[in-house]
Amino acid sequence: MQTPKPPGRIRDAAVLLPLLGLALLMPPVITLFTTRSSIAGIPLIVLYVFGVWLGLIALAALLARRL
Repeated sequence: MQTPKPPGRIRDAAVLLPLLGLALLMPPVITLFTTRSSIAGIPLIVLYVFGVWLGLIALAALLARRL
């Protein structure tokens, strides 16, 4: 029995998600958040990196459910 192919837009999003993560974690983007400021005692760059990481995991989970 053949499994149905996922819709094209969802497949495209699944291909673009790692590229988005790569772009958001590249040094030119990360250096925008290397300031001395902090939120609740946590440096801004740490919040950015873990926020991007959490967002990528959440988007990957959503895409996996749709696929």
